[in-house]
Amino acid sequence: MNIDNEFKPERIIMLRNMLQLSQVNFAKKIHISQGALSQIENGKSQISLETLRNISHELNVNCNWVVNGQGNIFMNGESEHPKQKEVKQVVVKATGVKKPGLPLVKASQQKQYAKKFNQGDFIKGLDMFLIPGFEDGNYRMFEVADDAMAPSLSPKEYVIGTPVSDHTTIENGTLAVIVNKDGVIIRRVHFYANEKHVLILKSDNRKVKNLNLHHDKIDEIWVIKGKVTTAFTSAGLIDSKRIERLESSLDNLRKEVKKLIRS
Repeated sequence: MNIDNEFKPERIIMLRNMLQLSQVNFAKKIHISQGALSQIENGKSQISLETLRNISHELNVNCNWVVNGQGNIFMNGESEHPKQKEVKQVVVKATGVKKPGLPLVKASQQKQYAKKFNQGDFIKGLDMFLIPGFEDGNYRMFEVADDAMAPSLSPKEYVIGTPVSDHTTIENGTLAVIVNKDGVIIRRVHFYANEKHVLILKSDNRKVKNLNLHHDKIDEIWVIKGKVTTAFTSAGLIDSKRIERLESSLDNLRKEVKKLIRS
């Protein structure tokens, strides 16, 4: 095993982030100092065989993956590709004619949806809407439940997604709805270099932490193609308020200058 030629420190960073461990806690688990781990992650020193064995034994990680990126990350028989369940379009009757309807998953329904996403009766029981431009195709609407994607998306807006069966085809930065056993997550999808085992789910809101999910922990992915919002912002109103603030700032500045001249 030629560690020097094949090892990439990005995989250690990826593993640590996926396990949601700080450098200090990760270093403790593999019995090295935080400083030594930092050197490895920065590419300033190579990983030793002893550290490699510790990673494997303590974290149940495949050494072959750590060194050269081959095989599964963990030694528990996980497959390399997601076994996503097929998402079937639900067709409902509207004015006596069959038309494709977009099922809406409200914020209050998202935990239940995570458990019943593949149950046709549950999907048919959701509110259905016909949205111009989305009449043909397999689409689903999800209510934005939090401000993780602000300012791009706001709570109580609705995103329209189309299903993805192969997560490896998603481009970095793509807005998507991720469904797993815990509920519904709306984030931008990223990957570490060419590593497709783990999805990095990034927030537009800097106050919200990014998430890391192994593909086998994901049940559905819907790439966002549009959104529905009830918010209306007048550009003229924004400009007017901005001008008012500038004028107020100028008035305060003039007062301060006058005070300086008098003194």
